Amino acid sequence: MDILKVNSLEEYNRIWNRDRSYLSAAHLKWIAVFTMVLSHLAQTNLMYNMGEEYWFMADLFVFIGRIAMPIFCFFTVQAVIHTKNYKKYFFRLLAFALVAEVPYDLAFYEEPFYSYGQNVIFTILIAALAIFFIEKLLKRYENIIINIAGIILLTIAAMHLAVLLRTDYSSKGVLAIVLLYLARNNKILSALALMIGFLFEFEVWGSVIPISYGFVYLAIPLIMLYNGKKGKQNKWAFYIFYPAHLLVIYLLKLLIL
Repeated sequence: MDILKVNSLEEYNRIWNRDRSYLSAAHLKWIAVFTMVLSHLAQTNLMYNMGEEYWFMADLFVFIGRIAMPIFCFFTVQAVIHTKNYKKYFFRLLAFALVAEVPYDLAFYEEPFYSYGQNVIFTILIAALAIFFIEKLLKRYENIIINIAGIILLTIAAMHLAVLLRTDYSSKGVLAIVLLYLARNNKILSALALMIGFLFEFEVWGSVIPISYGFVYLAIPLIMLYNGKKGKQNKWAFYIFYPAHLLVIYLLKLLIL
């Protein structure tokens, strides 16, 4: 089965590498960052609390923001596959998840410590650990029954941990990342994994716009245009930007509202 085969890095790169300038990892990550910021301007209630005249735009920002998470999930899989130092990668995720928690709680809940909701980097960390152990399992065992049972158990355990910790996107985010990992060896399967993994966001309800169908799936053609190249980027910029933009949104809420 293709989903149970662990390709060499060279074989894997041939699946995604394309001889064109678009879209690099840097391009896609900045698209995700931009759409995430739009969404957070609304989801933190900054725009909704500015008055009814802003509600239509706020709804639109939330819908556009659905593009961000599929891209971040896709590059979580890319990171686990390509990283040369797992310990540093997981430690970096944990460190910035902890750093981002206070800005996240302030922006979304207006409290410095809110135990009933943790930021999305925790979700990504849990899912990254899950697919790391799944890959270890697939490399160690050739028995299809052991591999399938192991994948199911590891995925369920990771999903339950996300629910227990009350992380953003919770078990659904973890499952989406695992599905993307299992589909990693085929672009068509990757598109299908995105469709299934983010079906829960197919219908997004707004305050003024009654419902949006499938905005989240706008991420699929963008990801399919990925050229397999890193592009010009600073890995620290994306980590630092997440808590920084949440802190700015909280300060804007204090100033404007």
